[in-house]
Amino acid sequence: MDPTHTRSFTLVGHAGDGKTTLADAVLMAAGVTNRLGSVNDGTSYMNFLPEERERRLSISTSVGAFEHAGVASTLLDTPGDVNFAGEAQSSLMAADAALLVLSAQDGVKLGTERAYKAAREAGLALAAVANKMDLERADYDKCATQLETLLGVRVVKLHVPIGAGHDYAGYVDLLTRKACTFAADGSGKLSAKDIPADLANAVEEATMAMVEAVAEADDAVLEKYLETGALEPDEVLATLRKGVREGSLLPLISAASARNIGGTAVLALEESLFPTPVDAVARRATRDKAEILIHANDGPLVAYVFKSIADRYAGMLSVFRVYSGTLHTDMMVINERTGTKERISKLLRLHGETFEDAKEIGPGGIAAIPKLKDTRTGDTLCSDKHVLHVVAPPPPEGVIAFAITAANQDQDDKVFDALHRLVEEDPSLKLERDARTGEFLLKGLGQLHIQITIEKLTRLFGVKVELKPPRVPYLETIRGKAHNVEGKLKKQSGGRGQFGVCYLDVEPGARGSGVQFVDKIVGGSIPRQFIPAVEKGVRETCARGIIAGHEVTDVVISVIDGKYHAVDSSEMAFKTAGSMGLKAAFAQAKPTLLEPIMKMEITVPDVSVGDVMGNLNSRRGRVSGVDARGHMQSVTAHVPMAEVLTYSSDLTSMTGGQGSFHMEFSHYEEVPKEILDKIIAAAGTAKDED
Repeated sequence: MDPTHTRSFTLVGHAGDGKTTLADAVLMAAGVTNRLGSVNDGTSYMNFLPEERERRLSISTSVGAFEHAGVASTLLDTPGDVNFAGEAQSSLMAADAALLVLSAQDGVKLGTERAYKAAREAGLALAAVANKMDLERADYDKCATQLETLLGVRVVKLHVPIGAGHDYAGYVDLLTRKACTFAADGSGKLSAKDIPADLANAVEEATMAMVEAVAEADDAVLEKYLETGALEPDEVLATLRKGVREGSLLPLISAASARNIGGTAVLALEESLFPTPVDAVARRATRDKAEILIHANDGPLVAYVFKSIADRYAGMLSVFRVYSGTLHTDMMVINERTGTKERISKLLRLHGETFEDAKEIGPGGIAAIPKLKDTRTGDTLCSDKHVLHVVAPPPPEGVIAFAITAANQDQDDKVFDALHRLVEEDPSLKLERDARTGEFLLKGLGQLHIQITIEKLTRLFGVKVELKPPRVPYLETIRGKAHNVEGKLKKQSGGRGQFGVCYLDVEPGARGSGVQFVDKIVGGSIPRQFIPAVEKGVRETCARGIIAGHEVTDVVISVIDGKYHAVDSSEMAFKTAGSMGLKAAFAQAKPTLLEPIMKMEITVPDVSVGDVMGNLNSRRGRVSGVDARGHMQSVTAHVPMAEVLTYSSDLTSMTGGQGSFHMEFSHYEEVPKEILDKIIAAAGTAKDED
């Protein structure tokens, strides 16, 4: 694989804007498939998991390798739904370019903006496609305007659409000066002709605008353009390519992927404007805390595992990108995280759900390795004399957790072994034990994320689990102060007793400061060796919670005085005294609860805005803005997590399935008094039942 004849790009954008159908169209144009699959019919080439076909929704990044016009390419199709944001984020570590897909009918949505920002931060070259040009109210020019206004980037329109809405038949390619129309039967058959007379004026105006936009991205080119009033086609293409790689220009093409229009345009865009691995941004890595930039070359091997696929029979499939060097079968590599050696028994190029054997993968190549012993998503594979760590952004933090138990107790071990494999596959999942309740919690990016994980658990490993409603991660804190509060343990039951006394001050700390313990003992009222025991008692009590069983935070706890006995004092006595003193002081310091507040961005049809805003108000939400997004409206609000644990199904009911939302943690706020009393009462009832 010659890196100068290699490309990789990822499709990113808002859910429902047609990324997967466009990916199918690209693969059909490249000759990989002979049919255009349908997400809605469950026949998509790239959406092949049972959970995807059942829900008509991408949940995982799919990989499609193909060759076209002498270029070996890899296309990554990512989910747009925020429940699977980890999959989309990891794809940015594998590709050198990103194609931002947006609906020509709806324009730039919140998911479009997030995808653009993430790709820019990853240093990827970017282009955009206005998809769904065959829908009513589709507007290519409006998409360009919104991209410039909302993303702050200079857009270069490369197409003049031929027709609009149901009459959309193709486009004039301004770079090739050809009118490209496509068969109405969805076969993708292209007819390239000279520009029709009725479009000549529009094409000339669009060409001038394109050349001006390109020239303004380079001072030397702009000077020549101002002097001569024209640029050669090769100059336009070279300057545009440079602007794409530097991020100063965003080319925009048009497509109607459901009618098999757009695959050919994407291939042309990729081959002419997207960088090779040699030209792409260097990847960051570290060795012994020193930063190193990795360039695509024939040097020592560096490969990054950006995705893992759990298989019931084949074990784990590790999908990787080679940054430098060459990986070949029978090679021994080092896993940087574990320090262990792994033998490469087999290499597979991925074509949707099918595989093809490969003997070696060079710089820029993307492939998979089956059955590695101890490798998971996020690991770096290196040659044994060149071990370093590829720097990657952390996976997105989960926002919702369900208590999980095996449906059959005799399957406990099997269930949790299987869960650990799914967590290795998807780092945005977390499996942890609640220290207070002893429950195992599965934490993810949303209710749908958890539900689909459970479905995969049953399908892949044949085990069933039970989920309990998610537990809101309240935090306990105080609003007031308490001074000189005694914590005392005095026991005498024959023989050596237990004696320890400490006096504590407590006061609120800054928001986000956690628990601060301050030693203010002077004069030896508590011997130095017992101070750590007091702190341990205090911190363990904070971890367990005091008023409702939730972790204590944002408090400053000072031990100011105490008493001890030369014989009866011990670490255990002072640990207990510290715990007792904190509980007493907490009760005097106006205890309260903090609740997590979520920032929600909800996209709904115009007719549903009133219902959605009224519903948010009933959930104690605060609406902060409403913005138009084509024929949709985007509502931004801050809402307590406790009020939106099952929001997905409610939004579906309110909008007839046309609404979508993104939710992320924003901050903590104090719980209102009437809610506080209910939570404390419920915690007391639960404790009594235990």
